[in-house]
Amino acid sequence: MKQHLQERWRQLTPRERLLVLIGGVVVGLSLLFVLIVDPLLDSYERLNRQEARKRKDLQELTVLAQEYTAKQARLLQTEQRLPETGGQFSLLAFMEEAAGAANVRNHIAGMQPQVQPISNGYEETAVDLRLDGVSLPQVLDLLVAIDRAPYDLQVRHLKIRPKFDDPARLETTIRVLSYAKAR
Repeated sequence: MKQHLQERWRQLTPRERLLVLIGGVVVGLSLLFVLIVDPLLDSYERLNRQEARKRKDLQELTVLAQEYTAKQARLLQTEQRLPETGGQFSLLAFMEEAAGAANVRNHIAGMQPQVQPISNGYEETAVDLRLDGVSLPQVLDLLVAIDRAPYDLQVRHLKIRPKFDDPARLETTIRVLSYAKAR
């Protein structure tokens, strides 16, 4: 076969030989591009896209890490203001003291404590306080007393309605929550 090709080559004119050589070079370069260069360019583009995506992911992780650190610090700060379960602090007793400080103790229509079971290491205590015939400044004084508590308390629900017979007096329901760290 090799001899046959050499024989054919010798029979070609110089112009035909030039065309065959140019065609061979074009085919060789095309094969080189299709088999080697193009896959390398595709890989390069894919890697560039992956790099950009990974940089974006890294930025997002950095932001999340900063948020997590800030929330951990806030959690530690909040935990320092939490009473221990079974400790000295009683939400019910504190609410009675706060009602006395706000001069609404004689307006208490009901006070109902509720203790929720421990979840995630915390115990939730709630007190529903119903006041009847109080003025708005008295309610505000009570809310200020709750806000100034030595521990972290939350007013979860506040409902204020004027009394039907005396609109200057209010019927108020306040739900206050306290969390304690379980031992």
